[in-house]
Amino acid sequence: MERVELDVTRMVHGGRTLATGPDGRALLVRGAIPGERVVAEGAVRKGVWMGDVVDVLEASPDRREAPAHPGLDLGHVAYERQLALKREVLLDAWQRAVGSSAPVPDVPDVVASPQVWGYRNTVQPALRERDDETSGGLGYRRPGTHEIVVLDDDPTAVAACRAAWAAVAARRWPGGVREVAIRGNDQGEALVALIATTPARALLDAAHDLVAAGVTGVALAPFDPRGRFRGGAERLAGARNLRQRYGDVTLTITATAFAQPNPEAAGALYRRLAAIAPEARHALELFAGNGAIAMHLAPRVAKVTAIEIDRGSVERGRQDAGAAGIGNLVLLRRDARDMRVPDDIDLISVDPPRAGLAGDVRGAIAGSRARALLYVACDVATWARDAADLLRRGWRLTLLEPFDFQPHTHHLELLSRFERAPATG
Repeated sequence: MERVELDVTRMVHGGRTLATGPDGRALLVRGAIPGERVVAEGAVRKGVWMGDVVDVLEASPDRREAPAHPGLDLGHVAYERQLALKREVLLDAWQRAVGSSAPVPDVPDVVASPQVWGYRNTVQPALRERDDETSGGLGYRRPGTHEIVVLDDDPTAVAACRAAWAAVAARRWPGGVREVAIRGNDQGEALVALIATTPARALLDAAHDLVAAGVTGVALAPFDPRGRFRGGAERLAGARNLRQRYGDVTLTITATAFAQPNPEAAGALYRRLAAIAPEARHALELFAGNGAIAMHLAPRVAKVTAIEIDRGSVERGRQDAGAAGIGNLVLLRRDARDMRVPDDIDLISVDPPRAGLAGDVRGAIAGSRARALLYVACDVATWARDAADLLRRGWRLTLLEPFDFQPHTHHLELLSRFERAPATG
């Protein structure tokens, strides 16, 4: 490992800062703030020097004491400065993807999360087993390592998740339990999914004990090294689902299926999306999940068709739409990558995973007759890549608004609107 003094210049995508070393090298540093002079320790990885701050020689006035949670990569920065840095990273990603000669979009300040702490309704800590030298408990892995930092609770989690965290941490678990997914709601209810190689029968007594301790429901999600929740989930005790308000609709959520982790912030974005949506007869939503966006669009268009590949999300979305009396929404189980956009679609909405839109999906959108595209993104870099491609295909960006769903992390949610460029000649 190499230890060097650095002048930190700016924030880059991914929560690191760019710094200049004494020999003029460009270095990436975690734990710094632009404008600081720091000492960092690191090494070259994949051709790039990356390190962590070990001492601050000239501190920013925006520096705060870093929380113990190892996943909060902006936790050492005052919240207002976090928002400003995220906006700067967004503009930098745009210029890198589109080119420095392209006009810079009019980007307002980042919409702050309604709650700066205690905002997150889903967490997935790892379980560290007790041994002769270390105490067990729940926590998160230090970035780039397998080391689990045990925490008393997660300060970003809602009260229901923190109560369930305490109930899980109080027990001694079999060695096969690797991680725990916890999802709570505004009513104080919480679901727990044990991610484990342990058979269900060995966890039944503990699951019922958790329910007796106040957890609403417990499930088993078989551990799969290929990725989370590949094998589904099996109920062990208590309820399977919870209900949670997102903007203008109430959704059925589980411990293992995706739903936005900051319901209040997400609800504000959904309402804003509906407000800026152009008039349309038939809207199409891709990557719909359980249909939250489609349900917000439904009162403003004649018909909405929503596409989602996850069977459980489709079933829950249909039930939620029916319970809300939304009769003009059709939720279908299909793969968006294989979707041909029907000719009568005049508005498309997408909310893809972090990898953004695949080339085939961008091609299908560009080749459609839709006049407008609403793009919700959770990754600045992939959104900028997709935006640059859409511009090359004849679209123009007419609105871009950033929302902070995850304070104290580098993550940023984007709401954007693209429209067909007017024909020339």
